[in-house]
Amino acid sequence: MNKELASKFLSSIKHEREQDIQTTSRLLTTLSIQQLVQNGLAINNIHLENIRSGLIGKLYMELGPNLAVNDKIQRGDIKVGDIVLVRPAKTKVNTKTKPKVKKVSEDSNGEQAECSGVVYKMSDTQITIALEESQDVIATTFYSYSKLYILKTTNVVTYNRMESTMRKLSEISSPIQDKIIQYLVNERPFIPNTNSFQNIKSFLNPNLNDSQKTAINFAINNDLTIIHGPPGTGKTFTLIELIQQLLIKNPEERILICGPSNISVDTILERLTPLVPNNLLLRIGHPARLLDSNKRHSLDILSKKNTIVKDISQEIDKLIQENKKLKNYKQRKENWNEIKLLRKDLKKREFKTIKDLIIQSRIVVTTLHGSSSRELCSLYRDDPNFQLFDTLIIDEVSQAMEPQCWIPLIAHQNQFHKLVLAGDNKQLPPTIKTEDDKNVIHNLETTLFDRIIKIFPKRDMVKFLNVQYRMNQKIMEFPSHSMYNGKLLADATVANRLLIDLPTVDATPSEDDDDTKIPLIWYDTQGDEFQETADEATILGSKYNEGEIAIVKEHIENLRSFNVPENSIGVISPYNAQVSHLKKLIHDELKLTDIEISTVDGFQGREKDVIILSLVRSNEKFEVGFLKEERRLNVAMTRPRRQLVVVGNIEVLQRCGNKYLKSWSEWCEENADVRYPNIDDYL
Repeated sequence: MNKELASKFLSSIKHEREQDIQTTSRLLTTLSIQQLVQNGLAINNIHLENIRSGLIGKLYMELGPNLAVNDKIQRGDIKVGDIVLVRPAKTKVNTKTKPKVKKVSEDSNGEQAECSGVVYKMSDTQITIALEESQDVIATTFYSYSKLYILKTTNVVTYNRMESTMRKLSEISSPIQDKIIQYLVNERPFIPNTNSFQNIKSFLNPNLNDSQKTAINFAINNDLTIIHGPPGTGKTFTLIELIQQLLIKNPEERILICGPSNISVDTILERLTPLVPNNLLLRIGHPARLLDSNKRHSLDILSKKNTIVKDISQEIDKLIQENKKLKNYKQRKENWNEIKLLRKDLKKREFKTIKDLIIQSRIVVTTLHGSSSRELCSLYRDDPNFQLFDTLIIDEVSQAMEPQCWIPLIAHQNQFHKLVLAGDNKQLPPTIKTEDDKNVIHNLETTLFDRIIKIFPKRDMVKFLNVQYRMNQKIMEFPSHSMYNGKLLADATVANRLLIDLPTVDATPSEDDDDTKIPLIWYDTQGDEFQETADEATILGSKYNEGEIAIVKEHIENLRSFNVPENSIGVISPYNAQVSHLKKLIHDELKLTDIEISTVDGFQGREKDVIILSLVRSNEKFEVGFLKEERRLNVAMTRPRRQLVVVGNIEVLQRCGNKYLKSWSEWCEENADVRYPNIDDYL
């Protein structure tokens, strides 16, 4: 079974990689820099501020905004962990997506004018790119350019790691020794533990509900658990309690916590920080959110605290800074040779420090890809039988392709005696680039969560969290019935909460038509004046709807008149073009920069007091595109706490031939405050 599974995934990953590279290459060779920026694939108007040494052969290039153009970096869709190219603004965009380095004209001393690296840190005022130290000479030449730009490219490292993992899975000979792998390849039946089941006597968090306690007790007593956490059900709090209870039961327990993205694991890291002794918690990789609580656990930062390591690093940084001032190419070359010798010494000392930090920790937090990092796996080179981990926890498992989830299982084979998966298979699936092969799409969209419940139809290992602490009951009702078999309950503390209950809101309690008292509003945009438009500036002509934008603006201004805070409002649209147009109006023209505007993907895992959802699609053919994706809409409609405002054409949803959309729009006609706007009132 392991060979069949690996073979299926290897062919699917190969196809997905090819599609990804072709798509990215086509975009980079056909679109201008400005178009790439508009589509979130590039960042321009930046310059080099600093270069410094990083961890184990890394070089950090720190880039800031060009203040003559803007005081903030327009980040687009580029995020921590992305592979990017950094180039001077005069370099042409025309490129293949493989990380290559180009020569520029002889007046630049023949040096190369392109660097490839990984986005290590990001903020509105600085981007840090981690480069291999072999690019040091090239990187230094960028000081002489006033403008640089960044291009997002295909992350081939990710595909390489998944393929390598699948090959290793196929090579495991029978009989398989690893009990967890036996479950996952359907070579071992799952029988829940009933003989030695021990309930936890005392929970540390007094606010846990019964479903959370049941999930924790089950996970403590069984070697395979899926914690199914719908929106707002406190999945992360459940995991935090589980981790603490594992350490209480066995203080020597070693836990690896993984997730598909930096943000997914940083959320757990932030919550664990005040509850676990600092020396027991270690973060490997690139923290996406640069909170002090995350920094203090970063392997990079902790290893730099070693005095000798610190001294050598400072000496290297000093020489790098000197190189900025050297005009003579020969002198610069000599300087780099000295830096290389220092780096060799630094690398040896860093490995020793890193090994000590990993061994003293009890909880290691990293992404799924980071779980096979050389820092962790180097411990097995010294001692193949070294017991590094006991428990593996994968959070947001439904956002990861299954081959990603195998990376820690194969990298640390025969280590884990317990696997806990947490997530919600009714929210966004992993992002798949393939569009031309249904088998590949099915293979890669079917998550480990989905496949396990298919292998074990009794679902004995699935523990459902049934109380949500986010949404007003009326907002929760349709998602609960359509996606969770009506099992979701609204906690009493949130069931009836409204915008009027916010301390800043100064609405009049006696006025019934006040928007702050209504949890669910739908602006029905039927009619020719609310037709969608294809935006030619965006990839594949993404759609936008000017009439809907006008309604969104009016509703925001109405909420602001009641003093609903800007940062309590979020605007979501499935379409990039609509998001772009909304940002231009609300952020640039109205200067309401604290209102968050994003696609559905950008809001997963987030929440706001009020969400305005702009559906965009309004056409005579009743085409709905993205809106057919139930899980995408489920995410959008479960983000708000106190008010959900939908702006969209009800007739299109009811006549598009999609049962889910028809059911939703009909339910809203009965349960929402439906309004029929006249475009003349908004112009």
